[in-house]
Amino acid sequence: MHNKDLNLLRLLIILNEERQTVLAAKRMNLSQPTISIMLKKLRDQFDDPLFIRDKNNLVPTIKCLDILSTLPDLLTQLDKLYSDNTEWDISQLNGELHLLISPPLISTLGAQLIKKLTLLAPDLTVQCSHWDINTPQKLEMNPHQNFGITYLPMETNKTLMEQEVGADEFAFVVDDKHSLNEITIENILPHPIAICLIPGVTGPSKAEQLIRNFKLKKNINLRTSDISLMTTLIIESGYIGIMPRSLQGSIGDKFRFLSIPENIVPKGYQRKIAFFSHQTNRKQPLTEWLLTETKHFFAQR
Repeated sequence: MHNKDLNLLRLLIILNEERQTVLAAKRMNLSQPTISIMLKKLRDQFDDPLFIRDKNNLVPTIKCLDILSTLPDLLTQLDKLYSDNTEWDISQLNGELHLLISPPLISTLGAQLIKKLTLLAPDLTVQCSHWDINTPQKLEMNPHQNFGITYLPMETNKTLMEQEVGADEFAFVVDDKHSLNEITIENILPHPIAICLIPGVTGPSKAEQLIRNFKLKKNINLRTSDISLMTTLIIESGYIGIMPRSLQGSIGDKFRFLSIPENIVPKGYQRKIAFFSHQTNRKQPLTEWLLTETKHFFAQR
């Protein structure tokens, strides 16, 4: 690494996030010509263009992506050498924190995290939104204080950190006055069925896969991530819902949760849940705090 400037490596990460030298310059509080000079040095050091211009954006080369996959951990370790003596204080957090959470977890996990953040960091503004199909890209392009939590499996790339934090069991849900008391394949067929849609998951849901496997002449009548829509239809239209058990304490006492029979879903089967963040946040105190709180939430259930 003779005559190599490690500080230039930070520019690679920022350029990958911003995709424009003008935006990178603003973020680093430098002039655009300075950024261009720094990028030229990096290109000479690695003997690679690193970024190719595509219309108004910079696109990383294969070699650049390979370098970027190793940089976050390296720079985190370097930062840690200088930050070990500084105690992190959550009460000093300010600005905006973005939480992108799978819709079924908003009213439970989301509410719990926001409650604690409001208490411990009163100067912080939390923006909580639904995880959707574009969320992985949002987390890749906006690493600063942006975090996501959703069900697995979820397709992402090496730019994002993925860490399992818990699991959730799914169950059938009916109106408390519904005549159905036991779930069997035969007695659910006459009723309309709504499934809790997990945004971003590709392919058919587990429920639809089961219908196909059993070769039943039955369609799923509704897919939605809107829990309030599901509960309205369960009460007013005799729907049977399939949703996470984690909602049992938050949707009210007008509903009954019925276990899915073992001949349909193996006993103890749960859908895993993961925490997502940009790799540059991997060892940050805020990331570790959110991870700890999220794991604690699911451990208590």
